[in-house]
Amino acid sequence: MKKIFILLFITIASCNNSLNKKVENAMQQYDNYVLHVDAKGIASMFTTDGELAAPGVLSIYGKDSIEHFLSQFNNIKVEEQKSTTDSIRRFDDTALQYGKYYQRAIVNNTTAEIHGAFQANWIIQPNGKLLLKRMSAWPTGNK
Repeated sequence: MKKIFILLFITIASCNNSLNKKVENAMQQYDNYVLHVDAKGIASMFTTDGELAAPGVLSIYGKDSIEHFLSQFNNIKVEEQKSTTDSIRRFDDTALQYGKYYQRAIVNNTTAEIHGAFQANWIIQPNGKLLLKRMSAWPTGNK
């Protein structure tokens, strides 16, 4: 019985490590799209009915609407974009990622640095690919 429990524990731990790596890789891709201000790329990471949310503004739903909204920012030059994960939790086909982000960008010839927190709700597709059901980010300070 003890051997079965140990094997089950090792199996669960390795699955979580694999999922965590997939989530980290997906967030790295998301950051890369943000760095290149690639509205189409960012939108491609969402489910068909995905949600882009931020405090104080209406949420944007759907890949096409998200792409349209983000294309308004193509005059911004992002110099640095970095996300760090605080935790990842799995519930059925959903992985919830919580973390912090840092962004340095040039807006109207002015450099802005923004620090914030995020929650990414990733849906695990049958093929193993991760898509965002909801991305919520909020600034916690800037310089």
